[in-house]
Amino acid sequence: MRRPPMYLVLTLKNAVVEERSETIFSSKSQTDLLQLLTIIDAARRSRRIKLLILVIRDVNIGWAQIEEVHAELDKFHEAGKRSIALLQQADNRLYYLASGTQEIYLAPSGGIDLIGLRAEILFFKNALDYLGVEPELMSLGQYKSAGEIFNREQMSEASRVMSTSILNDIQERILAKLQAGRGIDREGAKDMIDGGPYTARQAVEGGLVNGLLYEDQVEELAAQKLPRGKSCPVHDLDPREGWFKRLVTWRRPQIAYLVAEGLIMAGESRRGRGTRPLIGADSMVEALKAARENKRIRAVVLRLNSPGGSALASDLIWRAVKLTGEKKPVIVSFSNVAASGGYYIAAAGRRILSMPAALTGSIGVIGGKFSVQKLLNRLGITVDSVETGARSGYLSITRPFSESEQAVVREQMREFYEELFLKKVAEGRRKTVEQVREVAEGRVWTGNQALANGLVDEFGGVRKAIERARQEAGLAGRKTRLLRFARRRRWLDLLPLPLFGASSLELQGPLFLMTEEWDIR
Repeated sequence: MRRPPMYLVLTLKNAVVEERSETIFSSKSQTDLLQLLTIIDAARRSRRIKLLILVIRDVNIGWAQIEEVHAELDKFHEAGKRSIALLQQADNRLYYLASGTQEIYLAPSGGIDLIGLRAEILFFKNALDYLGVEPELMSLGQYKSAGEIFNREQMSEASRVMSTSILNDIQERILAKLQAGRGIDREGAKDMIDGGPYTARQAVEGGLVNGLLYEDQVEELAAQKLPRGKSCPVHDLDPREGWFKRLVTWRRPQIAYLVAEGLIMAGESRRGRGTRPLIGADSMVEALKAARENKRIRAVVLRLNSPGGSALASDLIWRAVKLTGEKKPVIVSFSNVAASGGYYIAAAGRRILSMPAALTGSIGVIGGKFSVQKLLNRLGITVDSVETGARSGYLSITRPFSESEQAVVREQMREFYEELFLKKVAEGRRKTVEQVREVAEGRVWTGNQALANGLVDEFGGVRKAIERARQEAGLAGRKTRLLRFARRRRWLDLLPLPLFGASSLELQGPLFLMTEEWDIR
């Protein structure tokens, strides 16, 4: 007797992450991106699953991560299967996520805020002036604007040009998806964005959604779309290995999978303030060494999601990636952002894969410190010190730089930018320093722009990067095992308290490879 077809319901809520990070007091569930993509692929390969229903709640997911979900959905559709999205409420980002499915439904009391993109930046110069805090920040690269929020009242012209270019590029991706999914031309898609926001009724009338539906009506919808269909439990497709599977597959050649997510710092990888992860140079160097020396590991996939951080820590990780690459292929996969120090690390990889909406580049350096001398004077606090060197206190926040100290920091920045950053990117990308300089200057690029500028090798997400690693290791078509290097958790990491965050001292010196963190909505 022929078994009935099945449908799969996937619910996205809270956050889509590269690596789960739960606290003992937190009940919030997170969706592991690689696990999500693998489940969709398993549904594609299943003979019984014919329909995928994506229930999208208020989930935090980046633009590039959305494109990775779209890539798997496209393959799902190519297999002759159908997909549906159910939204409660949607902004630009969540509607873009839903637009990867073939039909979209909305809660009757919800709405669609499809209104075009906006990047809003807060500037703190006047507040710092009021407090008596002086930002003594310098940058190399006309687009290196990460420090502007502290010493300007508005964007520089270079920063505005860069930000506008990024938003326009991502908006083109949204327009293309609207055209394909809603069956309209480009002008119609643009009018659709300019006409927002939409109530539920307006969304139906305007063709943004196919109908209105409550979440509890999902089974009724599935019965309409797939008569006699049965629900497939998600755990049936869960790719996580049990002990038995690990036992029978341990002899297979392995691909190491390392996630580097967060601000790049000295020391061990850990959580920063709140629940934000930090990339510790010591932990990454140790993990890469372990992957390098393990003979069963044939290739490494390094998954990057970082705006940068400490220049020294970035360089230490770069060295570990390079040494590993001399023994086995290292394939770098970008998540939402791999810029500045994140790109510095990536440059040592054999191949770099990025989705078009990822943010990368920002090849430049910022340096300096904050001086609270005026604040201390205002509060009546005096400072005394004993020093044995002419510049013993150059990093002290209790006074500004002297002219000679400022010159020293500028020279450190120049040397790092010219002798390390530009040359290492040139070496990794097989370009001349002058070719790299043309796309450097601290400018942030989308993945789409980065491919055109030769900063990445091809479009693709984490699953494509894993396949590339197999190919580079000569394992194409062979059964392999993905060995995931998890961040070692300390007991302090389990506490959801801001007491164990990174201090400025952990940045190790005055040089930073940082880029802005835009919240593009």
